[in-house]
Amino acid sequence: MLNEALRLIRVYHDMSKAELARALGFSRSFISELEAGNKKVTLETIERYSGYFEIPASSIMLFAERTGDADLSERARTFVADKALKMLDWASTISKRKREDED
Repeated sequence: MLNEALRLIRVYHDMSKAELARALGFSRSFISELEAGNKKVTLETIERYSGYFEIPASSIMLFAERTGDADLSERARTFVADKALKMLDWASTISKRKREDED
């Protein structure tokens, strides 16, 4: 899962493997092998990504954990939708109270 998380971080930042390799001091082939899961992700590698992209190493680890959970996206959508509905309901209640207070 870490290899996929690192690939997604690179893609999100719109970097080629060669650009990232230069920035982190790795070879392009190492980045390719890393993302393909053929090289083991070390703490040093995570720390380099963390420093370059200014992402806490713990966040990279958590992100890696979550990318492996196929059901997560559905649960996340449900969670966010539920929170959004509650927030809209709260805003509606506040707006209604303000109108009543003005009358």
